[in-house]
Amino acid sequence: MKLLNHHLLLGLFVLINTLAFAQKETFDVVSYTLPKGWQKQQVEGGVQLFITDNKTGGYAVAVVTESMPSSGSADNDFKNQWKLLLVNTVSSITEPVMIAPEQNNGWEIYSGNGNYVDRTIKGLATLITATSQGQTAAVVLMTNTQQYQNDLLEFINSLELAKSLQNDTTSLAPAATGNPGKISVEGIWCDYLLETTGYYINGAPQYTAGYLRKEYAFYPDGTYLFRNKQWLTKTKDISFIYESGTYSLVGNQITISPKQGKAEWWSKAASGKTTEWGKFIKASEYKLEKTTYSFTIEYDPNGGQSKNKIILKPGKPTQRDGGQYNAPNEPYEFRCALRDLGSLIDNPPGFRAGVEDKPLASAGTQQVPTVSTSNTNNALTGKIWEGSSSEKFVGAGPMTGHYTGGFFKYQYKFNSDGTYRFVYVGASAYTDTNQLQYETGTYSVTNNQLTIVPANGANEEWSVVGGPIKLSSMNDVQISSIKEHWGQRLTSEKRKLEKVTYTFKIEYLEGNHANALIVQYTNGHTEWEGNGETTYYFETPIIKSALLPKEIK
Repeated sequence: MKLLNHHLLLGLFVLINTLAFAQKETFDVVSYTLPKGWQKQQVEGGVQLFITDNKTGGYAVAVVTESMPSSGSADNDFKNQWKLLLVNTVSSITEPVMIAPEQNNGWEIYSGNGNYVDRTIKGLATLITATSQGQTAAVVLMTNTQQYQNDLLEFINSLELAKSLQNDTTSLAPAATGNPGKISVEGIWCDYLLETTGYYINGAPQYTAGYLRKEYAFYPDGTYLFRNKQWLTKTKDISFIYESGTYSLVGNQITISPKQGKAEWWSKAASGKTTEWGKFIKASEYKLEKTTYSFTIEYDPNGGQSKNKIILKPGKPTQRDGGQYNAPNEPYEFRCALRDLGSLIDNPPGFRAGVEDKPLASAGTQQVPTVSTSNTNNALTGKIWEGSSSEKFVGAGPMTGHYTGGFFKYQYKFNSDGTYRFVYVGASAYTDTNQLQYETGTYSVTNNQLTIVPANGANEEWSVVGGPIKLSSMNDVQISSIKEHWGQRLTSEKRKLEKVTYTFKIEYLEGNHANALIVQYTNGHTEWEGNGETTYYFETPIIKSALLPKEIK
């Protein structure tokens, strides 16, 4: 396929000066005109505009981000956004071809583009960043076809920036409290990891149900709670460590003085569920160590949901930190992310350290996830949450275990008006059709409970464009490309509609560089989810989400 050329960037020179005649929309500090026929979707941290051609597979996407604290350099802001919005989104992308920086109304404007490859798709990406008064905003465009080039140029030429920003928040240092000269670390700081057994052929981690969770809760009254829970499939029992006491701050040093603590072993629940405990087995020796850490708090623009991170440097190994685990040449330090959704560590039966119910409101942290029931600002809204798996060859022969190119995807989309859409795509390489199951309805959120109430739905069979599939002569890339292009609806029948309430949480998974919506259900299960206990849906950019027939809105 012939890629777009760099003429797309010609429109950047008139980024600020062009006046558009169509009615404009404004998001944060950026105003724009939505191209005719395009769709708009609110996403976390921005607004996403897009158009697709299901017959050709062509698409174009534009994302306008909300302004955020600048790194202090317009050049670095561009580099950070290039990594966050493009390098971390597609399979590969060339280094950006830059346009000379522009200045207008106090804004420094950087722009550049590069050719990207994502799975079987090739295209051109363009990034524009603007920096002023300690803030930066970005616009990114991606397309795999020339058919939308005029739309993209018109969109670029319609862009306008606010003349000035009043809010200067350049500081990346720890936030000041009400006491002059004192630094605040109040809140829950966590280091959560999921257990893995290896990696798939596409580089995605193979997760088990196991996890390792470590966290500090620093309270406004100078007390703290440290907990470390490990539920691993590779071990027989559950490990649980806790410690509580006081902390004090002097400059960039925090001193932790434990008063009580234990290391315990518990059996796993007979049900096998990771959220349940078995019986107490034993307590092991645990040394209470007063420790002074040097620390810094930094803002990480690529940190997903948890952008503020604390870096603790003890200077010497401690039992609390797991002893001397790192290589000799690596820095002995520990990174924890500030968590806004409350703790994911549950205590053993009957355990209380005496500080769990203390408020953490001043740090913007809550012990129990509390999400607005209005659905307009909850953590689910405006995002695509998708889980997927790849099909492998079955039966005997040299291709057993290799990928066929077939895939299966489950996707939720939650809207700010309280409605939702669920879609399942079954694209097996062993058939010449695709299975499509979808439903729409309403949802509500109360604390950490998500209730789904379906109103309409169907189970359908669709033809695909480019078939028939020939496993003997096609590779997985060719087959995947065919299965992604929808033809005509062949059959349709009513779908079983099941109201269900989940316990849910949103957790940033470092291995995936993405937020995960984790839903758990203990009383029954839905038809499409089977008998599993926990399901993971990852926050997925629209450019990487399942391609659907244009009839499915």
